[in-house]
Parts: sequence; structure tokens; C-alpha cells
Amino acid sequence: MSLLSSVQTDAIVRKAGEYQGLLESVRQYILDHFGQNGLYAAYFLAAAVAALILYKLVKLSFDLLFFVGLPSAAVSFILSLFLPYSFFHLLPITSAVLMLGLIIKNVGLSKG
Repeated sequence: MSLLSSVQTDAIVRKAGEYQGLLESVRQYILDHFGQNGLYAAYFLAAAVAALILYKLVKLSFDLLFFVGLPSAAVSFILSLFLPYSFFHLLPITSAVLMLGLIIKNVGLSKG
């Protein structure tokens, strides 16, 4: 039995209908109180917030690649040449250390 066959599609459709009803009530509230220009402003605000979130996600994914993925693979390979451990045993350790560095960089402890 697959996972998709066990999903209750009726519950998903019902939940989507609830969210659509909520969005419609918010849209009607904005139209009633602020007019069409207020609705345009709300759309612009929602698009700007979505763009900022998308930008942060893309930036984080590239930071993960360039500050964790590639350096941890290179450091693990170099260490595997000098230490008796294999590349696959060293990779999680170097990834964790470099991830900690990325977290410190992104949180702002290095900004002073």
C-alpha cells in the first residue's frame, strides 16, 4: 500500500477550502475598508514578503553549498590522506564543524 493511496484526499480538499475561505474574507475586508488601492498594496506587500523569503532561502542554499558542502568535502579528502580514517568517516565531522561556523556567521556573532 503506497503512501499516496492512504492519504485522505477529502481532508486535503476541505483544508484547502478553509484557507481559501480565509483568504477571501481577508480580501473582502481589505476591499471594504481600504478599497481597490488597498488591495493592490496588500498584493504588493505579499509579493515583497514572498520575494524576501525566497531570496533568503536561495542565499542560504548557496551558503550551504559554498561554505559547508564543498569545503567539508575538500577537508575530508585531505584529512583522509593523512589520517587512518576514511573519507566517509571524516565527512560528517567536517560538515558539522563547518555548519557550526556558518551558523555563527549567519546569527551575527561575528558581526560584533
